[in-house]
Amino acid sequence: MTDELSDETLRVGTDFWATCLRLLTVYPQRPAKLSGDAEAKQLERQLRSLAETMLPLLCDNDNWLADASVGKGNWATVPWVAFFDSRVSAGAQQGVYPVIHLSSEEPVGIRIGLGVSATEFKAAADRKAAEVRSQFSNGEREALRAVGFADVVDGKAARVDIGAGNLSRKYAEGMIFERFLRPEELTATTDAMTESLATLVRIYKAWVDRSRHSPVDARTPFLEVMRQYADERVVFLSPSREVRYLIADVDHAGCTVNRLDSNQPTRVTEASYQRKRDWLREHGGSARRDELDNTVATHICYLQAADMALAADRKTAVYLDDDQAATDHFISLIAAIQTVTLYKPVILALVVEAIRDGELTENRIEFDWLLPRFIRRLHEHGHDVGEQQLAEGFGRMAGDLFWLHAYRDPDERLSPDKPTPSQIRNRISHARLQEPFWRAIQQPQHQQQVLAALAAKWWPDMTTTAAHEPSDLSKALKQVIDAIAASGFIYQPWQIATYVTALRTKPFVILAGVAGTGKSKLPALVSKLTGGNMTRISVRPDWTDSSDVLGYVDLADKFRPGVVLQAASEASEDRDRYHVCLIDEMNIARVEHYFAEVLSTIEDRSPAEDGGYKSSPLISQKLPTGYEAAQRQNLPPNLGIVGTVNMDESSHGFSRKVLDRAFTIELSDVDLSLDTAVASQEQAALPRWPVAYWHCVATRLSEIDHSVPHFSSVADRATGLLQEVNQCLVHSQLQVGYRTRDEVILFLVNARDVEPAFRTRDGQSVDPLDLAIMMKVLPRLVGGSNAIRKTLTGLMGLAVRGKPFSTEDEAIAEMERWEEAGRPDASEDAKLPRTASRLCLMWSRLINEGYTSFWL
Repeated sequence: MTDELSDETLRVGTDFWATCLRLLTVYPQRPAKLSGDAEAKQLERQLRSLAETMLPLLCDNDNWLADASVGKGNWATVPWVAFFDSRVSAGAQQGVYPVIHLSSEEPVGIRIGLGVSATEFKAAADRKAAEVRSQFSNGEREALRAVGFADVVDGKAARVDIGAGNLSRKYAEGMIFERFLRPEELTATTDAMTESLATLVRIYKAWVDRSRHSPVDARTPFLEVMRQYADERVVFLSPSREVRYLIADVDHAGCTVNRLDSNQPTRVTEASYQRKRDWLREHGGSARRDELDNTVATHICYLQAADMALAADRKTAVYLDDDQAATDHFISLIAAIQTVTLYKPVILALVVEAIRDGELTENRIEFDWLLPRFIRRLHEHGHDVGEQQLAEGFGRMAGDLFWLHAYRDPDERLSPDKPTPSQIRNRISHARLQEPFWRAIQQPQHQQQVLAALAAKWWPDMTTTAAHEPSDLSKALKQVIDAIAASGFIYQPWQIATYVTALRTKPFVILAGVAGTGKSKLPALVSKLTGGNMTRISVRPDWTDSSDVLGYVDLADKFRPGVVLQAASEASEDRDRYHVCLIDEMNIARVEHYFAEVLSTIEDRSPAEDGGYKSSPLISQKLPTGYEAAQRQNLPPNLGIVGTVNMDESSHGFSRKVLDRAFTIELSDVDLSLDTAVASQEQAALPRWPVAYWHCVATRLSEIDHSVPHFSSVADRATGLLQEVNQCLVHSQLQVGYRTRDEVILFLVNARDVEPAFRTRDGQSVDPLDLAIMMKVLPRLVGGSNAIRKTLTGLMGLAVRGKPFSTEDEAIAEMERWEEAGRPDASEDAKLPRTASRLCLMWSRLINEGYTSFWL
């Protein structure tokens, strides 16, 4: 047969087999991640080009396609080259086609053969192989045996297993004819192997010609689809989304449909399905679903097959007579999606793109596979999302008539309203597209149609979230910021916004910083300009208990109220104004000694009926008769406690108990350049803030209404970051707990009310989450141990690039960049600019002094 092949064909064949052998040589030494410049990827491109050149020389056919891969999907360790007739297969994910597998592990060599798609027929690859074999004549099978191919379906000739795992096994089961050669055999028989390949593709083309003249339904047979669903424990939802069904006990004639909340299984046969499918086709391709069968379990089973579907109205059954019809119907279901977010459209786009790019070769869509792609895509368009948003989209899509969930245990159902990432991971092994839509979008033209439909409906909205209309509180805060600036006092707008938001979130704020930066002045200015009242208290070094703060009973059995109790009493009697109790130089004495009862009362807050919060009484011990008012006095909702601190040799450090219960705001950023603004001598009085402006939506997360605008987005972003922060803090056993999580989220929710104020004086926006990490996490870090070094290293990477640094060298390099930039208060291009800058400062101190802390 050599004389039938031209010299050009044999020359291209020689180059092709030599490239295969070269790939076998270099593949075991390939890098973990194959870049486009890697030799393996270069050889992949050469093989694809040589295959495209060689195919028409081997056999004339206008429908030839060729592809090659060295690292796609589950076959990442088995490079392959495949040849397709586009009339029955456009890629490796479907149909029947000649294929060459290159095994770089034992057995080392090349397997050439004709096989069925392990992706499409994974549940029945051996049965499909037997079905296709029966369509070849005895003469064709003999011709293939004559050029070295083994007829492996009947078991008389041994199969050669290549690769490991279930998909490898299924591909081996799906081989119809195959031939395996060791490298030395191929080297000695290059022209003969080109002859063998020519014989294979010619017989394959003849089979395709016959199939096209005597059409057979190329879609996956009904029972094969049901077997896949049964094997994967796929759960179907009824049209009402209230009842769940599971396929079981698939045999040669039919399957059982189990309703998960009932003990009455339904038997569905393939023959009945075919009759109903033909009836639907004869009736114009659509009918009421209950006309297919009056049993919901039965007609829902029919509608999960490869050529039927449910319309968006959930009442109409539709026959899909080809892949274009399936694509058109898929697009109609996409158009019917009702969502106020982009989560579901983005998930669909990512799936289709991954199929298009060869990344997703199996109808198995896993949550953690989607997660980084989902976050990256939405971040590119200005949307802050985390794994919770993916969980919501991933979970809720099960009701959209094209998305199915495969359960680990079908009895453990997923929350339909707000599924969490842990629920998805624990209960759902993967999702899959309904069979007709998965098959249709294997074809490039259908991929483009679906992506265009997604773009037409949603992508015009894929922009940075529009700024919302400022609230009355936001406008009022802007007036305060402008008035403070006009008074000649220099604060960044974000510092004022942070102070107000922290005090709204929790009535205990610590202002830290070097002397002369306005720690005491800021509360005074805000109180004055908002129509509030401020009481100033100076701490003495001899405060060792709560006597001076809450009061004591003297030797004459008289109760002497303390300064904080008096401030609370004054605020209780003046409920129309917001009061601030300023405790100056709070850490001259040990805070945890004199302030313990107040801290406990702050944590004991709960929502008050008339807004704000209520607390238990400040004084727990029994007072003498006549002091009932003092005995009942609690923290009123119109009182905030603000402490100022200086960190020097005359002061005490803070225990974790104190830091966990406060928002700590650092005011050490100083700009000594002369301000050109002229302080106004006379300013119009600003309207008094209603006390309601100071109220928080909740005192803890469990109380919050999750329908509060922006709650989900800020809660998921904060939770995701804090989980990563804890992975760094674990080295020093300084992890944050539920209290910190709740307070960070509540701070972010409140920050949205005054979002325009979170900016610098020159108009640059400041991320409240960056500030929250500064306030609630960094003050905990103190010391010089190896544990602290590891914690700082991890946190610095997280703040700079969104991923912990793994070595101290990376942290040192970042610190040096920060120092070269002039030690700015916000590191340019960092994920959390202000946190990154403070961590650089802390790392510098650790390197130079062997000890570090948040405090200046």
